[in-house]
Amino acid sequence: MSFNPFPIGTQLHVETCFGDIIIGEVVTYEHSVKMLILSSPNKDNQTIVNLDFCKNLKIIGEAKAADKLSEQPARLNLTRLDQRLRQTVEQREHVLRSRNEHATPRGIQLYNVLSKHFGNSELSWKLNDIIVLQQVIIAPPYRTCDISSKQPLPKLVSYVQRLVEKFNAQNVEVQEPGDNK
Repeated sequence: MSFNPFPIGTQLHVETCFGDIIIGEVVTYEHSVKMLILSSPNKDNQTIVNLDFCKNLKIIGEAKAADKLSEQPARLNLTRLDQRLRQTVEQREHVLRSRNEHATPRGIQLYNVLSKHFGNSELSWKLNDIIVLQQVIIAPPYRTCDISSKQPLPKLVSYVQRLVEKFNAQNVEVQEPGDNK
């Protein structure tokens, strides 16, 4: 039998190296990868903690001896974990797609606004130009007069123009250098 420093039921206060504070009860501990699963006391929520990224760990309450022997580790909701993983990956992909070393901060802001209307998969970058639905091109400094299309698509171009107009009206104070509206 191996030594388990965090028996099931132990109450912990964990501070991560990112400044997050997690308080919960140990559901399980995996020594080989230094991972803890903590159950939050006031929510039906479990948090996975990598002990390599912990700055401070305090034991708030010890597990009762009877609890250690009789209680089996709780089952994880794998569907929920898969859903959270997919959601996190999608968020990271969105952030990566919106980044562009050639674009200005204003261009990146406009890209993010457009992604809410068209979806992130329908936008792309071509150097510092924003491409919408592989048809409409918005060139810097990202004004309505900087919008063009590969084919005559008046409804799509008009819709993009309205979105760009609204964006520019809301962000007048964030003008690019040399952008003389």
